[in-house]
Amino acid sequence: MIPLQVELQRAVKSTKDEAMTIYEAAEYLKVHPDYIPVLVAKSDDLKMIGDETIIAKRDKTNGWLIGVMVAVLFFAFSALPGIGG
Repeated sequence: MIPLQVELQRAVKSTKDEAMTIYEAAEYLKVHPDYIPVLVAKSDDLKMIGDETIIAKRDKTNGWLIGVMVAVLFFAFSALPGIGG
């Protein structure tokens, strides 16, 4: 059985805006709305905005993306001027 905070995390992330009110979450999980902030506190990927809205935390820029950008810039500055003559 999946823990409730994982179910909540998946439900929030599957919404269009990656946000949900505590009442929608309580209805989805079939628990009392007062229990939802406890589930959000247990989850690393969710946070509360105000008293009623749950959002999914957004990842910062991925490390691999920065690495690819550095490699492309290195190639552009080192290899391309030698090709041009």
